[in-house]
Amino acid sequence: MYALLALLALGLLLAVHELGHLVAARLLGVSVPRFSLGFGPPLLSFRLFGTEFVIAAIPIGASAHLHGMNPHVAGLDPTDPRSYSAQRAWKRVVITLAGSLANYLFALGVLFTLYTSGTHVVVPLTVGTVTPGSEAARAQMLPGDRILSVDGQPVKSWSDFVEIIGKSPGQERTLVIVRHEDSRVVQVRPRPDERGVGRIGVSQQYVYKEHPPGEALTQSLLHSQRVAAEALSLVWSVVAGRAPTAEPPSSVALVRQSSGAASSGWDSFLRVLVALSVALSLLHLVPVPGLDGGRLLFLVIELARRRPMSPKVETLATALGFLVLAAAIVFVAVEEVRRFLPSGSAPPPSGAPPSPAPPAAGDTTSQTLVLDAGVPSSDAGTSSPGMVSDAGRPSPEVRGAPSPGPASDGGVPPRDAGVPPDAGVPPDAGVPPAAGGPSDAGALAGPGSVLDAGSAPRDAGAAADAG
Repeated sequence: MYALLALLALGLLLAVHELGHLVAARLLGVSVPRFSLGFGPPLLSFRLFGTEFVIAAIPIGASAHLHGMNPHVAGLDPTDPRSYSAQRAWKRVVITLAGSLANYLFALGVLFTLYTSGTHVVVPLTVGTVTPGSEAARAQMLPGDRILSVDGQPVKSWSDFVEIIGKSPGQERTLVIVRHEDSRVVQVRPRPDERGVGRIGVSQQYVYKEHPPGEALTQSLLHSQRVAAEALSLVWSVVAGRAPTAEPPSSVALVRQSSGAASSGWDSFLRVLVALSVALSLLHLVPVPGLDGGRLLFLVIELARRRPMSPKVETLATALGFLVLAAAIVFVAVEEVRRFLPSGSAPPPSGAPPSPAPPAAGDTTSQTLVLDAGVPSSDAGTSSPGMVSDAGRPSPEVRGAPSPGPASDGGVPPRDAGVPPDAGVPPDAGVPPAAGGPSDAGALAGPGSVLDAGSAPRDAGAAADAG
C-alpha cells in the first residue's frame, strides 16, 4: 500500500515537471497538442484550451508533446509560429527550464505549508534520545546533553558531528558535552554498522514550532537550498568515484524509503516528497542529451554559433544520451539485485574468533539523500529536521537528565543520528525518471534511477543520525 503511494507520488512529481513545460509553452505561443499522464491504455481523455489531456492506466510518468519539438516529424512546417523550433532561442530556453522550475516551486509550496502549519525544529547539537546498549549509553550520555567538541575541535552543527562519527568506526573519540551547565568529557568508540558507518546510538532533539508566513518562507528557501546542496554533493561523489556512506542510488531504494516515510506519517512523507522534487529538478538539468540539460546545452551552442545545430547531429547526440541513461539505469538495477542476493561468504574456520556483534538495536542506517533533506547544517534553532527514514521506528530513550532550556522532544520520534549526510535529490538529490522521447520537451517520462534522493550523501539536508 505504502509502496503504491510512493510510486504515485513519484508520478505526481513527473506530472508537475511536464506541466511546467506545458504552461510555459502555452504562455509563449507554442502549441501543445497532447499531454499524457502515465502510460499504457488510455482511461480518460478530454480537450482543454486546444490540448488533449490523456490519463493512462498506469499513472507513473508524464509527457507534454510540444508542436515542433522533434524536427524530423513528417510534414512539419519550420516556419509555423506555433512550433517550438520556430521560436527564438530565449523562448526555447524558458520553456526548457520551466519543468525544473515547476518542481522547485512545488517543493517550496509544500515546505511553506509545513512550516506555517507547524513543524519540528532541531535544538542545536542537543541529544534527543540514547539507544539502550549503544556506545553512547555505555559512555553514560543522556538526553539533553549538548555537544561542544570532538577531539578538541568545536562542532558547528549536528551534520558535522554525524560526519565525524560516521567516518571513525572503531576509533576512540573524546567528546566534550554540557549537562546542566556543567562540562563533562566522555570517551566513545563508534561501532560500525552493516555498511561500515560509525554510530554511537544518539539522535537529535526536536521541538514543535509554528512559523509566521515571513519566517516560513525564509525557512522554506533555506530548506530547499540544503536539499539542493546535498543532492549536488551526492552527484559529485558518484562522478568522482568516491563511495558514499549511504545506500547507493537506486529507484528501488527511493520507493522503499518513500514508502517507509509514508508509513510513518504525512509530515515525513511530505518532506521526502520535497527532497525528491528538488532532486528531480536538478537531475533534469544535467547536461546529457535526452534531458532538459542536454537541450539547454544545444541552445547555448546555437547562441554561440548564431545558427541552430544540424537536426541530424542533435538527433544523434540525443540517441547517445539515451543510451548512456539506459546503461546507468541497467547498472544501478544490477547493483540493486546484487544487494538482495546472499553474499556467499565462507564460514569462518574452526577456532577463529567470533564475528563482531551486530549493531545494537536501533542502530539502523537505512537513510539516503532524500530522507535527510532538510537537516540544518547550521545551529539555527529554527531549521527543520530532514526527511526521516526511521521515523516509524524511533529508538527507545534512556531517560536521565532533563533537556536544558525549553527544548523538549514532545513525544516526537526523533531521527537516528549517525549516518553522515549523503544527497538530495534531489536531488537524492534522486532517481531519474525513465527517459522519454525527443518530443517530450526534454523531460523524462518515467522513473529511472540516478540519484538516491534518500538520505545518505547529505539527503539534500544533513543526516541527523549519529548512532
